[in-house]
Amino acid sequence: MTFRDFMARALSDPTGGYYTRNARIGFSRGDFYTAPELSPAFALLLSRQIVEIDAVLGHPNEFYLMETGPGNGTLMRDLLVSLRLSAPQLALRVRPILYEISPVLVEKQKEKLSSLSFDRPPEWIRPGELSGRDPIDGVILGNEFLDALPAHRLRRTRDSFSEIYIEEDGSGKFIEVEGELSSSSLTEGVHSTAWDYPEGFEWEVQADLCSILEELYHSLGKGCMLWIDYGDTARERVSPKREKGSLMGYRKHALVEDVTQADPGSVDMTVHVDFPLLARKATMLGMRLEGFSDQMHYLMNLGIEEWLGDEQFSPEEKAAMVTLIHPLRMGEAFKVMLLSKGIDHRVGWKGFPREPLPL
Repeated sequence: MTFRDFMARALSDPTGGYYTRNARIGFSRGDFYTAPELSPAFALLLSRQIVEIDAVLGHPNEFYLMETGPGNGTLMRDLLVSLRLSAPQLALRVRPILYEISPVLVEKQKEKLSSLSFDRPPEWIRPGELSGRDPIDGVILGNEFLDALPAHRLRRTRDSFSEIYIEEDGSGKFIEVEGELSSSSLTEGVHSTAWDYPEGFEWEVQADLCSILEELYHSLGKGCMLWIDYGDTARERVSPKREKGSLMGYRKHALVEDVTQADPGSVDMTVHVDFPLLARKATMLGMRLEGFSDQMHYLMNLGIEEWLGDEQFSPEEKAAMVTLIHPLRMGEAFKVMLLSKGIDHRVGWKGFPREPLPL
């Protein structure tokens, strides 16, 4: 099977996939943590961007807030609470949608949101269920969602390409084997930058990212997509540190070097998001790139520094905020991309500098 199919089964198989059955997000008994679990400041700052998007859209009667891959539900809960405090008129118009495949996480999200009262209750939608619905106006956002989408793995030879497959050996263990491309489309069209990789390099082709983005694009009438994830620019993707690609596994906050040797479904598998691919696909669909930054500068532009000097926050709370922006922690590895649809005029968005980070 292609590595893409192996990764999809390991993460999303209905009976034993990591996200469908075992997803563990958080500190004490989790395999990994995310920015919303680290500090509520993350959601408070993102709410400032959401308020700005609502104003640019002209304050629609129904403002849809769709989160893809909402994890434990922490970010959605904190965003809704923050909007109630800082923008109560917007909060009354918000329609929350949680785009989720995992029944385990849906239950966690429902529990997390159960303490809030709603005039417009949250709606849960699985990937693939958006077709046929009326387009929505508002924001589609994802924090550490795109990195978990299954990906093909390719290797560059002198004048061609090969694909990495997974097979079972005689003892029942999974091994990697090399073969011809499962589809020529993996190096054509939106993926034609395959020729930029040096000979011997391995990398991930995130074809599922393109199909998910297309589904979400058609569901959005007018508004923005906001993507936050660890990922690479084009220059980073061909740097020596990426010679073997970016595939990683995590279990109990420890790095799993060889995910093929772990029990399928027991490890969180991720790849660094190909942000140049995301921008190319979005542009092909008709969206406009509004901003691209690392998380450090994005959160600083939204005002995180004003809280670091505020005495009402404890040293522990400030340390968590610093982790969000420190260049050796989450500040530089994580990137932020804002895309728009149906917004005719240029906007000087709060979170982004005048000149975007080079893709």
